[in-house]
Formats: sequence, C-alpha cells, structure tokens
Amino acid sequence: MTHLVDFMLFMPLGPQLLRALGMPLAALGELVFAYTASAGIAGLALGATIHRFSRRKLLLIVYAGFALSLLLTVLAGSFAWLVAARVLAGACGGVLSSLVQATVADFVPLERRAAALGTVMTGHALASVIGVPLGLAVASALDWRAGFALLLLLVWPLMLGIRRHVPCLDSHRHPAVPAGGARMPGMRELADLAPAFLLTFAISASAYALGAYFAPYWVGNVGISEGQLPLVFLASGALSLYTSPRIGRLADRHGRFRVFLCAVLASVPTIALASRSGPLALWLAVVLGAAFFVTVYGRWIPTLALLSEWPPPGLRGGFMMLNGVVTQLSMGAGALFAGWLIVFDESGRISGFARLGEISIVVSLSAVGIAWWLHRRIAARC
Repeated sequence: MTHLVDFMLFMPLGPQLLRALGMPLAALGELVFAYTASAGIAGLALGATIHRFSRRKLLLIVYAGFALSLLLTVLAGSFAWLVAARVLAGACGGVLSSLVQATVADFVPLERRAAALGTVMTGHALASVIGVPLGLAVASALDWRAGFALLLLLVWPLMLGIRRHVPCLDSHRHPAVPAGGARMPGMRELADLAPAFLLTFAISASAYALGAYFAPYWVGNVGISEGQLPLVFLASGALSLYTSPRIGRLADRHGRFRVFLCAVLASVPTIALASRSGPLALWLAVVLGAAFFVTVYGRWIPTLALLSEWPPPGLRGGFMMLNGVVTQLSMGAGALFAGWLIVFDESGRISGFARLGEISIVVSLSAVGIAWWLHRRIAARC
C-alpha cells in the first residue's frame, strides 16, 4: 500500500505541483516517465539476481531505498530535484509490486493464484481508501510535501514488520521452483514471451495515458475542486476492496480469459464517458470517477493470472520481474504520450482528452486479441 500511495499521490497532486514548482502540464508526464523508466531499469537488474537472495532480504533492501526516496521528495525544492527523487522512487518503490507478484506466482498453487493476486492487489484499494485521501487532505491543509512526509513515518514500523514477520523464502529452495531458481529468460525464451509483454503494454499504457492526467481533467473540465477530489479516490478504493478479491475468485472459477474479456468490455464505456465528460454534479463525478478506476485497473487481476500461466515454472519468477519492467515502461510511455497529445489552456481546461480516450479504447480492445491467442496456446499446451 505505501509504495502505491507514493506513486498514486502524484496524479491528484498535479494541480498543486504545477503551481508550487511552476511546471508546465507536460511535466507531469515527464515525472511519471522518470519514475517508470527508472523502475524498468531497476527491474532488469533485480530480475537477474532475484534467485540469489531471500525475498525478505530483497524486500528490506528495496524498501530502505524507497524510504530514502521519500525523504528526497520531501526535501525537493525544484523540478530537477523532484525528478531525481522520483528516479530513486522508481528504482525502489517501482519494483516492489513486481517483487510481490513474483513471490505470489512462485509460491501459490495455480488453482488459487488469481484469488491470491486479487487479495494482494487490495493494496491498490487500501491506497485509494486510506492513503490518497489522507495524503491529499494533509497536502491541502499544509503543503504538497506533507503527504509524503506522513508516508515516510509509516515506512519505518513497516520495515520492522517485514524483518520480524515475512518468511525468509529462498526461491531456489522452494519445492515449487525447480533447482537453479527463478532464472531470467534467455534471448530465445524472450521471443516466446513477447506476446505476454505486448499484452502487458496494451493494458498498462491504455490505463495510465488517462490516469496520469485524471486529476487535472477532473478539476479543470469536470469542475471538481481539489478539496473534493479525494472523494473520487475514496469511492474507487472502497469499491475496489470489494471487487478486487472477487474478480480473482471469478477468474479461478470461470477462467482467466473469460473474466479478462468481461473486465475489458466493462472498462470501455467508463473510458468513453470519463474522457468526454464536461461539468458534473459532485455525486455524479464521484460515481463516474470511481467506475473508471475500478473497471480500468480491475483488468489487471485476470491479466496477471493469465500471464502467470504462460512461462514454465523455472522462468516464472524472472518473467514476472521482466513483466514488471514492461509494466513500468508502458505506464511511463502512456503518460508521456498523453502529455504530448493534450493541451492545457489558460482557464485550466484540458483539450484532447476525448481523442486520448478513443486511442485508449482501441488499444484496450486490441489486448483482447492478444489475450485470446495466449489463452488458446496455454490450453493447447495443457
């Protein structure tokens, strides 16, 4: 939850950051790209060494670096220093999700894996319900740095909790992983895994192209004040607490591809409505914003469950780390592309968001074809 709050806070804090640091609108996409590109490079390095260390040791090392990045974020006084802080945040916080997902994929049996991933991904919901609204409230009352300072205070007791309670799981000693550990795929194996990476790119880029600029759009075009914005994240997080584990159980029960298809189709109308919305009443803006986040990010649960079946067990840990790299890079690419496409006028309104929504829908629907192909190949292999 904590590293997700760090990343998620930057989107709704966009209007405050633009004013406080005198940044252009496109700088928000550049910050997201700096974070995700750094996470991608760090993920490659971590993926090459993940089988040599216990998961607990890796969690502690990476989490300590994440704490340092929070400190640098709080102390940043210019855009350049903030970019440097976000690079470190990406290198550490950006790989934590991949590290957790790799652990789940390696140690949870296939028949329960989607449910386990859905449970773990309630961290996204908790970040929305607790972290983002609280961080925004503190930032609104004090300063944009205050939310990250509060987050830094939470990290230290959690590091102690990791040290005391997380099992020392060595992937190369676990019976679910063949001897030699969760190694990185070779060049020939990477070619076989390319369709899976393409699916990840389509799902991530289509989500974050819109998500990176959701807050400025909701404030400038929909008419929600910065003080009311936490209500959207609170509603989406509360709803995700209910939907995320259930999506995982549905994927285990009815099949990964079937649930993935339903999730993508459910996200299309919310993307279309959210990207074309004009001024709305507060309650309707909260409902539409929550529906957008729940449906768009809910697609990830069956996606990860489907992807975890694609590589052989000996490559699963390394594949999940590489897939995390692709996720981060595609998130950054989507945000950067969105920054080039949209325009921020003098009244605070954003133009070009409807076209961005259309592109996101096309990319999302293309992901269905990729997922269908993977599903058929997996079924034929079994």
